[in-house]
Amino acid sequence: MKVTVMGIEYNHLLSGKALAEMGNEVTYISNDHKRIENIKRGYYNANEAMVIKSMDITDSFGFSADIKKSLSRANMCFISEGVSENSDEQIQEILNTAKAVGKNMTHHMFIIDRSQESMSHVAQIKEVIQQELLKRNTTLTFEVIANPNFLRA
Repeated sequence: MKVTVMGIEYNHLLSGKALAEMGNEVTYISNDHKRIENIKRGYYNANEAMVIKSMDITDSFGFSADIKKSLSRANMCFISEGVSENSDEQIQEILNTAKAVGKNMTHHMFIIDRSQESMSHVAQIKEVIQQELLKRNTTLTFEVIANPNFLRA
């Protein structure tokens, strides 16, 4: 299965690593082009190094800043909060990620919400994605699955 993990923070990396070890093709996505290029060159921060260096090179994983291309190849897209401790900032980050998914998806997808309090946000995530699809005048379909503890480190 081809999976996109939206983000390259520590928890994102751990989840993607576990998915790759299960035989899935994983692509991590970040808007930070410079950080992605550094990772591809082997320059990591401490958290990235702990996870990336422990990945088996035979595992199928990669890093990209091209969300449209990555989503066009994926069957599933994992989203979750980043590193902020502020719950309002966390939900805003999740909804911004959902908006980016809605703007860029090209076929039916399963969106997995891994956020800690995902059950209370599934409806919001669905609404944000649907609004973006309506703006694009498309009838693409999607499912949002709440699973806050899935592959949680």
